[in-house]
Amino acid sequence: AGHVARTAEVRARVQRTNKDLARHLRLLVAKPGLEGHANGAEQIALKAREVGMEVIYGGLRQTPKEIVTAARDEDVDLIGLSMLSGSHLTLTEEVVAGLREQGMLDVPIVAGGIIPKHDEPTLRALGVAETFTPRNADLNAIMASLIDIIRVANGKEALGPLEG
Repeated sequence: AGHVARTAEVRARVQRTNKDLARHLRLLVAKPGLEGHANGAEQIALKAREVGMEVIYGGLRQTPKEIVTAARDEDVDLIGLSMLSGSHLTLTEEVVAGLREQGMLDVPIVAGGIIPKHDEPTLRALGVAETFTPRNADLNAIMASLIDIIRVANGKEALGPLEG
């Protein structure tokens, strides 16, 4: 299927999930740490908006505490951490600890950016549902994954990978 058809399919999945959960999907895209590059995070935020999700974009250099506060105050369905600086393990640990303190461990976390493959099992052990790196360039496929992660976290069946 072409890009437009795949985008339409993802949009339909967002609408179905909104109906199934009786609310609009809300995604927090956060950039913890010190790096100034936001290209990947911005692409994710724009694509999520394009397919009908509400996006809270935290901007650069947020502390883990600011991320947890935003997730709580905005009542998000998923937290996307975008990290390039090499401090992804520490920052993720701090976000998870903050979510635990707030009783919000049911909010799924995904991590994206320059994440060495050998760190992915550690991130999973911390509770990260999925990692996305520049190897995952298909934004529609990423959106389909995010929708499924939210669905499963809310007791709904996953819709599976996109066709094509």
